Amino acid sequence: MPLVKRNIEPRHLCREALPETISNELECVTNNTLSAIIHQLSSLSKHAEDVFGELFNEANTFYLRANSLQDRIDRLAIKVTQLDSSVEEGQSKVKSQRSHALYQKWDAYLIGYSRLNLTCIRNNSYNKSYLII
Repeated sequence: MPLVKRNIEPRHLCREALPETISNELECVTNNTLSAIIHQLSSLSKHAEDVFGELFNEANTFYLRANSLQDRIDRLAIKVTQLDSSVEEGQSKVKSQRSHALYQKWDAYLIGYSRLNLTCIRNNSYNKSYLII
């Protein structure tokens, strides 16, 4: 069920009881209806002003965020143009050395030397890197 954020009043324009002492009923109903319409338009204009105010605030927030992002992009573009290609080559070498260091084989054993068969030890047919403690 949606929640009502804005409610326009009056909802019913011509549902008022007429006093007994009115001589011209049509004129009384017309005046009451016109005053209710004016009241309803006033309520509608107040809500419209609130809606457009919220839209303005959202657009302003969006504008500020877009400007902030553009400033960050401009700063990054300046930093990228200031980078030296020789420095980049040195950094790529360091990164490649680091990536090789991550894939080192560890000498960890699921089975200790004392439990291995003598034939496995003599032939070195096992791979130390795949044995895990």
